[in-house]
Amino acid sequence: MIITLPRYDDTTEYISQWSDEINDAGKKAGIRIKPLNDEKVNKEEFEKVIDKLDYKLVVLNGHGSETSIFGHNDEILIDEKINGRILTNRITYSRSCNSAFSLGVKCMKNNREGCFIGYNVKFTFYIDNKRSATPKKDRTAGMFLSPSNLVPISIIKGNPSYEAHERARRQMLKNINKILREKTKDSFLIASALWNNYMGQTLLGNKEARL
Repeated sequence: MIITLPRYDDTTEYISQWSDEINDAGKKAGIRIKPLNDEKVNKEEFEKVIDKLDYKLVVLNGHGSETSIFGHNDEILIDEKINGRILTNRITYSRSCNSAFSLGVKCMKNNREGCFIGYNVKFTFYIDNKRSATPKKDRTAGMFLSPSNLVPISIIKGNPSYEAHERARRQMLKNINKILREKTKDSFLIASALWNNYMGQTLLGNKEARL
């Protein structure tokens, strides 16, 4: 598994810290993990590493667009017209806004063995400002990031891609019901954002793909 962990703003700091759950699952399963941290999340380093050991599972964290996924400081890491083919026949989870809309589709065009799980909308999560210094203790952020972690964690555990996709979506629905029952002043806002992620999470390519 190769996993990108940029940390240059609040969003990427949160996502990278919550990715510890993914790394822990990989270590427990005994799979080889190559993290790319901070400034090493760049196109040159990514291509060099992924070609060297031919990683099967690719977990991409960071900002994105319909055609690109960004690395450190919003530098283009993967672009559908430049190097998108590098994801073909791999299992990719992209926690990046809008990346399944066009990039994911193009990456899977000539694919047989791999899949692309990502979002065709803006991936959204909220935080508790009182916990901004300790992201992993932020219960609000966890309502969003813990379900999204289930995609790669389920794949690490040997499940097919369709099951990983559905497990994450089922957990989002559970969290929606939970937050609405609490009836706090932010319940509807959080539930709406979770619903956005639920509807926007997309599985492209081989639905049976697994490690």
